[in-house]
Amino acid sequence: MTESAVIRVSDGQFSITGGYDYEVESADWSNTLAAPMDHGAYIITGIHSGPVNVETRITSTPPPADTEGWEEVVEVSVHADEVDLALNYWSGHGPSKPPALSDHGPGWYRMRVHARGRTLEPDGVSEEPIEDYLITTWPQQPAAPTVLRSSERIEAGLRRAGRA
Repeated sequence: MTESAVIRVSDGQFSITGGYDYEVESADWSNTLAAPMDHGAYIITGIHSGPVNVETRITSTPPPADTEGWEEVVEVSVHADEVDLALNYWSGHGPSKPPALSDHGPGWYRMRVHARGRTLEPDGVSEEPIEDYLITTWPQQPAAPTVLRSSERIEAGLRRAGRA
């Protein structure tokens, strides 16, 4: 299942969670694109505030690792509690019912995040969507984060975290 939305981000991020109650302190920010938490993950944008294009896909098995046309691609493991993981964004900006990303119930999922446009207006404000994200999830036991297509920003974050 695939769904598309334009959502408004603030503070340079949006989240994939099962609600508004999650442990920010548990986030692993090292790859600078997808920061998994104890439950869900943050997606770090290039812009500080404004709309971004987000497409979500749910599969039952890992899709082929297609990085063509994307500037950055990472995979992280995320946990879904009893509440479905879904796009979490500031009210009034996005679909009335966010697409669920954990339709196989509670447990572990792999989440692949594709991004492009994060370098166009770093920490700026945009009135039009200039960044695109594709977020794909499927059920899978936890595994180490994987960078499928890197960038200078991702490499710098991994170096700071001692992982490069």
